[in-house]
Amino acid sequence: MSTLSFPNDKRFAFTIFDDTDESTVQNIKPVYDLLTDLGFQTTKSVWVYPPRGRFTGSCLQDPEYLSWILELQAHGFEIGLHNVGDGAFSRKEIHEGLEIYKSLLGHYPTCHTNHSGNPDNIYWLKDRFDWPINDLYALFRLVNSQPPLSKGSDPASEYFWGDIAKQHLRYIRNFTFNGINTLHFDPKMPYRIRRKETYSNLWFSSSDGRTLTEMNQLLHPDHVDALEQEGGVSIVYTHFACGFVDAKGQLDAVFKRQMEYLAAKDGWFVPVTTLLDHIAMDRPTDDPGYLYRSGLNWRWMMEHLRLRSKRNGKEAPAIRTVG
Repeated sequence: MSTLSFPNDKRFAFTIFDDTDESTVQNIKPVYDLLTDLGFQTTKSVWVYPPRGRFTGSCLQDPEYLSWILELQAHGFEIGLHNVGDGAFSRKEIHEGLEIYKSLLGHYPTCHTNHSGNPDNIYWLKDRFDWPINDLYALFRLVNSQPPLSKGSDPASEYFWGDIAKQHLRYIRNFTFNGINTLHFDPKMPYRIRRKETYSNLWFSSSDGRTLTEMNQLLHPDHVDALEQEGGVSIVYTHFACGFVDAKGQLDAVFKRQMEYLAAKDGWFVPVTTLLDHIAMDRPTDDPGYLYRSGLNWRWMMEHLRLRSKRNGKEAPAIRTVG
């Protein structure tokens, strides 16, 4: 059982960080209509600028999308950041993008996740990991001819914005694990990482619900029951644009049924920043140390390799991102 307590004597906590890749009003609004009807308040990430990389999706420059995002925010959903856009953005563009975000939404973002292979990512790719996983990951990318760009925290780079991130972003997501109780995998989150303190604040982990398949597996009623019994915390990372709504605009029936089951439980359903602020309130957020972080590194690597193996074997749908 977790030693955490939650407001109003709630028995556990559950939230979602929705990665904005491929998102449009049409392909994810039915999901948020369901979440609103069931009383969930989660975190929806956005881009400020239109995509200029290999992904698609709407951004805050789209009037219809912006209007809908403002409606979500008015209903208590958090609007997080997934970089200012898909592709390469200079420091000047990133700075201006965050000012646009503030002018449209009334505040700067507090919760962020790095986007795929963006060169402006903060402490990502090799820099995400401790030794020796960092060197193994760099070798893997070299062998697969993938560019080693993660320059958002490099002051010498045109993509540097680490000082801006440090000023505004309270939380950045790091690892994703295959289990519903995120605190089971990373019980000391959120915390600082000493070698990353110059350009970041607190880091957190998440549970893997990246596609409809993984989400439905994660939300099996047995898993929800266990989360409740353990008094746990679930921060699920997903892409609601990845199959949750079909071409006719219909929401997946299994996902709907399982969310209804979860909503009937006595859980605390708040956005990511609200939940992490609560967790951090009565516990230290200092660096948990190399041994602790190294254990997370190795666990993530083993789970990631198993997941790649399953996808290569056609056992699960692929998505063009790194968890």
